[in-house]
Amino acid sequence: MQELTSIRVGPREGNNRVWSVCWNPAGTLLAACGEDRAVRIWAFDKDDPKNLRPVCTLNDSHNRTIRSVSFSHCGRFLVSSSFDTTIVVYARDQSGSWEEANKLEGHENEVKAAVFSPSDRFLATCSRDKSVWFWQLDEDDDFSVTSVLQPHTGDVKSVLWHPQEDIALSLSFDASIRFYKYDGEDFVTLQKIEQAHEGTVWAAAFDAKGERLITVGEDRVVQLWSRGAGEWRSVAKYRVDDCRWPLYTVDWNPVTGLVAVGSGDRRIRLFAVVKAEDGIESTQPISSSVHHDGDVNCVKWHPTIPSILVSASDDATISLFHVDPPAYGASSMLKFSSRFFKNHVVILL
Repeated sequence: MQELTSIRVGPREGNNRVWSVCWNPAGTLLAACGEDRAVRIWAFDKDDPKNLRPVCTLNDSHNRTIRSVSFSHCGRFLVSSSFDTTIVVYARDQSGSWEEANKLEGHENEVKAAVFSPSDRFLATCSRDKSVWFWQLDEDDDFSVTSVLQPHTGDVKSVLWHPQEDIALSLSFDASIRFYKYDGEDFVTLQKIEQAHEGTVWAAAFDAKGERLITVGEDRVVQLWSRGAGEWRSVAKYRVDDCRWPLYTVDWNPVTGLVAVGSGDRRIRLFAVVKAEDGIESTQPISSSVHHDGDVNCVKWHPTIPSILVSASDDATISLFHVDPPAYGASSMLKFSSRFFKNHVVILL
């Protein structure tokens, strides 16, 4: 991994942990948020990837740490969730400016994540209050509550959507995973997986088709799940033995199939999903490198340039990387597989 640029976010004084970073669907904008209570947006130019140009700072909506930020799939909205118990939806006008459009209230404690469904019809949010909320967006761009679920016995760390279906899942301090589906009127629990990890389940990422899932957690395990007959089951586990800290974040590259994982030991690790000749799947490590001076809280692959990766850290920075062709190109990956993973082939999803 080659670091292209690193940007300090927020004031130099005090704690300015960066919690979350995300790309818009076109990959032309990058947003980040953290302890300084602001959402910052930069413009990304594929012809000059080392130069992130500041677009705006949105700092009037929250009064506590902003835990997550995410764009809608249409690119018109940006949603942030905060420790102040609120969710704010920003809208982009025709001039390209971002303004607060909605503030959603209802959670009783810190809101950890807010994410739009693939259709942008729904918004899922989760909180330290152990609840998962589903909101519906109407034609006037207003939100109404569709369902409020209390599926967990502990802090809900994250919520995410299937890449192609209106199916959501939540991850919790209680070590479990819950899947949800819209039945036409409400969101209902589709599947419960107790003790998915030994401790907190911190993050998850789907493959491009939504048939496989990677989860990471407090137990330092990278776990591969597969869907069959409508049920998710664990098919492989890889424990990162050279790390004493939790794995906090994961993202699965939809083009190359590479899996990026960030952790509490300041490292970003790359994995490949491989299949043996007998059909058994596993996750195999490719590289591990230190690029931050604190926990790595978020990693995200660029949506249209498969060689670009961004990370956010406790050290108050976001960093942009180029993943060299030997680590991500299809032909190179297959050569890598035959050289290092004898009797395996890499699944490019």
